[in-house]
Amino acid sequence: MKTRGCLRDFVLLLVLLCCYGAAVFLYTAQFAPASNVQTFDDLQRQGVPMTRAVLLPSLQGHVCVFGDVKKLWWTLPSGPPAYHFDASGRLIDYTPDVGDSTQFQQEYDIYHGQEISMTDLQARFHGAAR
Repeated sequence: MKTRGCLRDFVLLLVLLCCYGAAVFLYTAQFAPASNVQTFDDLQRQGVPMTRAVLLPSLQGHVCVFGDVKKLWWTLPSGPPAYHFDASGRLIDYTPDVGDSTQFQQEYDIYHGQEISMTDLQARFHGAAR
């Protein structure tokens, strides 16, 4: 009988972990650019919450925009989603958790750039599109 109780508890725990994993996957997928997203404006229209932007020091005019990690707190991220745009606002790269992506951090040198406001970023990209 004791074995049945342990097995039942194990199965229950496994089901709960699977449900949590599925919920994390589905929720964080909302922060991923949809297949038709090619620009900053496209990502904004998708409704991805973005909080801050940094001019990348190693790539002239390129920008890293960070998503809102507060909305993801329950998924236990080590960092926010991050989106790399070129000078014209075209999406170059994306990572769902910049804290886990040392390649993204190192390749774009995201922590040594100059922070710019989201308003200035929008003006920069709209000026580049003209």
